[in-house]
Amino acid sequence: MALGFTVLASGSKGNASLVRVDGAGILIDSGLGPRSLSRRLEAVGAECGSLRAVILTHTHGDHANDLTLRWMARHGIPLHCHPGHLDEAGHRPGFRELAGAGLIRTFDDRPFLVAPGLWAEPFELTHSGPTFGFRLEGREGRKGRPSRIGYLTDTGCWCDRVADALADVDLLGVEFNHDEQMQRCSGRSPALIWRNLGDRGHLSNAQGAGLLSAVLDRSAPGTLRHVVLLHLSDDCNRPALAVEVARDALMRSDRRATVLAASQAVPLDPLLVRPARRPRAAVPVGFPWES
Repeated sequence: MALGFTVLASGSKGNASLVRVDGAGILIDSGLGPRSLSRRLEAVGAECGSLRAVILTHTHGDHANDLTLRWMARHGIPLHCHPGHLDEAGHRPGFRELAGAGLIRTFDDRPFLVAPGLWAEPFELTHSGPTFGFRLEGREGRKGRPSRIGYLTDTGCWCDRVADALADVDLLGVEFNHDEQMQRCSGRSPALIWRNLGDRGHLSNAQGAGLLSAVLDRSAPGTLRHVVLLHLSDDCNRPALAVEVARDALMRSDRRATVLAASQAVPLDPLLVRPARRPRAAVPVGFPWES
């Protein structure tokens, strides 16, 4: 089953990505206001009426806009979140209204069904507060290889467990937040600089490239065909620089893939995600059809 993927917005002012499966839209994060979200969806040929669910990475306001959460409650759109998210932000009006409407769906560390044919497996990241990345798989029936998307942003570090969770994906969305030297020379407060550079901050270009290399080492040749760079800093990064660092990582691994930098200002052109034709057996990750 082919999946559609686009980033509607990515950055400190608001984050939302769209996965499309059989005409249904699934958002990863809802960090845009309702009007901005509607405009961005229209720009990529989708509409609010097609949304079936939202998956939440973490509760920061640039990933969970309270007005949009309240809009979701009015329109019957469920929110998939971790119990830790509710512990942290369950008092906010948007979360309260979703809970009152019976639209909160909680996940743990096991794969869960988001929409017919689309499963998500969460994995925990290191940030300020409970934060998760996702491996999404779209499959029709029990035969054939699923289309796979890996999505990771807002983490200050990564480990082998994270790279393992992203093995053999067809599209990887990965944080390339800042150039470390630009961050250090940014003129920001020392506290903010050290927070961003710390293990609970954001991945630098070099760290993102290291994770990309680790994922490639765990993946069959030709499997990963799209790399989307996420959450680029306006002040401490440049898209061309981030793309160059990612392409260098691909070159060192002797792999080829399209590399695109997501933007805060305009949506990414939609991508069609299909499985590679002759991949190696994928790393088991516990999805129902792999048992």
